[in-house]
Amino acid sequence: MTSEDIKKHARNIAVCLEQRKLKDVFDSLSLLLSNLQNWQLKEQLNELEQTYKAMLSYVSEGIEDPQRNKVYQNLIRSAYGLSDHVLSQLQVIDSPGYYYDRKRIFKQAGHYPALEQLVVSLEESLNKQALNSLLEQENEQTIQIRKELESTTKLIFNYIWLGDDLGKENKQILSGLLSDQINSHPVQCLIITALTLNLQETFDENKIELLLESCDNKNEEIRQRAIIGVLLAFRKYDYRLYLYPEIYNRWQHLSEDKSFIKSVVTILLQFILSKDTEKITRRINEELIPEMMKINPILSEKIKLEDLMSDSGMDDKNPEWQNFIEEAGLSDKLQEFSELQMSGADVMHSSFAHLKTYPFFNEISNWFLPFSADNTEFSSYSEVAGLKEFSDAIIKSPFLCNSDKYSLYLSVVQMPESFRKMMTGQFSAEASAIKEMQETELPDAEKQSKNIASQYIRDLYRFYKLSSKRRGIQDIFDGQKEFYQSENIFQMVSTEENMQIIGEYYFNKDHYKEAADIFDKLLKLNPNNDTFFQKRAYCMQMQGKIEEALNDYLIAEALNPSNSWVIKKIASCYKMLKKPEDALIYYRKTEQQNPENLSTQLNIGHCFLELKNYQEALKCYYKVEFLDKNESRAWRPIAWCSFLAGKYEQSLDYYEKILNHKPESLDYLNTGHVYLVTKNIKKAIQLYVSAAKNFGSFAKFSEVFNEDLSDLIAAGVEESNIPLLLDLVQYDDN
Repeated sequence: MTSEDIKKHARNIAVCLEQRKLKDVFDSLSLLLSNLQNWQLKEQLNELEQTYKAMLSYVSEGIEDPQRNKVYQNLIRSAYGLSDHVLSQLQVIDSPGYYYDRKRIFKQAGHYPALEQLVVSLEESLNKQALNSLLEQENEQTIQIRKELESTTKLIFNYIWLGDDLGKENKQILSGLLSDQINSHPVQCLIITALTLNLQETFDENKIELLLESCDNKNEEIRQRAIIGVLLAFRKYDYRLYLYPEIYNRWQHLSEDKSFIKSVVTILLQFILSKDTEKITRRINEELIPEMMKINPILSEKIKLEDLMSDSGMDDKNPEWQNFIEEAGLSDKLQEFSELQMSGADVMHSSFAHLKTYPFFNEISNWFLPFSADNTEFSSYSEVAGLKEFSDAIIKSPFLCNSDKYSLYLSVVQMPESFRKMMTGQFSAEASAIKEMQETELPDAEKQSKNIASQYIRDLYRFYKLSSKRRGIQDIFDGQKEFYQSENIFQMVSTEENMQIIGEYYFNKDHYKEAADIFDKLLKLNPNNDTFFQKRAYCMQMQGKIEEALNDYLIAEALNPSNSWVIKKIASCYKMLKKPEDALIYYRKTEQQNPENLSTQLNIGHCFLELKNYQEALKCYYKVEFLDKNESRAWRPIAWCSFLAGKYEQSLDYYEKILNHKPESLDYLNTGHVYLVTKNIKKAIQLYVSAAKNFGSFAKFSEVFNEDLSDLIAAGVEESNIPLLLDLVQYDDN
């Protein structure tokens, strides 16, 4: 059975369980178990089916059973658990993905220590480290103790990440380890991440309960990781959490904590931000970097790189450099990306995407390890000049996640000392500036929590997007439902204030489908809020759902009749729906509010044009021409409207002005139409040939020409002459 077959069965079982079709679930599991040599799972299936049949027997006989609902719930819960086990075992056998490949090795390694033994080893190493630290001296024994500690930490991470059901005993062991403030903070962070990653592969109520417990942890980094882990688990398993009252009750308890809810909302906003990471990366790679590359040779000459690297040139900056950047059009882009970074957007992803191939990242846990230059994998770098100062500087950077800090550290090791010194200076200056800013501000625990959550989400993003080991691992950032679509998460953040914050975030980041969903929910809470109707309408409009947008704009107008922006939008929607009479009514309302607005006058003219009221249309266009400093804006509509009104001489006057100004393909075509109607065939053909060349092909020209056939025939052109005319153009074009 292939991995795809297993996934297909998994989807079918999930649907049947959701629809309470237990007979179909048992049949599917029986079929899957025929591929496994596991009599224990088969026995569990038989017991479940027999219990279900007994319950059905009572139902058929009309026997009332006060425990029936409880038995039924337990059956569904057990069926979910059994299907988890069966599907997981089949994946271990057949899945080609890295996770299940590692899991196969993990299961085959019979000598792998039990969790209790691993924790004992961990505590021994921690005790040794504490005693050795009293010597305040680095020696071989210190390095050996750290190696033992790192090795045990990795084993614990893999035990959780690759393991099956945790069980109550192991849950208690990990619970004690996570709550112990004496224990190593990096170990606890990795335990939380291992629980999070494992839950993305298979459900385990004990692991979710551990994460929920850790949402109260006193260490803020552990707490933020735990909240993120819980949110990811709830998004994935929302449909079945009602079967686990222990989880539900704990979640309800947390929902009474305002600071917890605030953390949840902040994290949801950070996940929304992550949706733009690829877009930002593309823009940097396709817009900013190519522009930088273009100016590089000239800029190198202007700034005299050789002087810059010398001692005498280090302090002085040439003001011409900034002027040159502004002239090259880079200043605005650099400012934009700087503002994106300050708002929390991940602008660093593109910089570090190619720095994840170091052997250090072959170990999955290292993607999530809190940064420390004391890792024994770096012990050979201890003599590298300036590296200690550099690591001290980057550890304080608020913009770099742990994964990127390791990438940067490993890159700097290979740099010449002069570059290393320069980079250390830059990061030290940044660290000093941050410290100085922090000293002038009051301590902000909320901001600190946001930074921790943001950096951890970036660590997750790097792993799921860049790790060479991600094959076969479902990407939590791609193809997943939104967090607010999880009923349990939604219930926690469903106040109008929180939902408005989330909705505005989607809206401002141009995620209009999601924003429309949120404003829909907000309107159920506050059905008379005209702003919510406006924004939902705009979201619909941006998705091309013009009729839905119009309906919302009309309601918004009814709630706030004087809003000029809404009136313009209604007019625009009617125009897009090809309803010029209705559009005209609203453009007239807009005109009353601002009679001199040229765009409104043009749109009124266009409405009259579509209604074939050419005289009124021309009045509007003349007004625009009279009022507009850039009078050429009205030339095209005047020229075309004059043509349709039969004022050919006037039409030609305007088209000749256009052709002498900044002509476009359509201008040659339309001028040709006027000459054709006035019987100047040679001139018409010349202009049509120019149009065809500007369109790039005769086929495109012909397509656009045919759109005007009805207007040409109405103006007196013989329809039978059209094919001859087109052939003449084609011959001349060749």
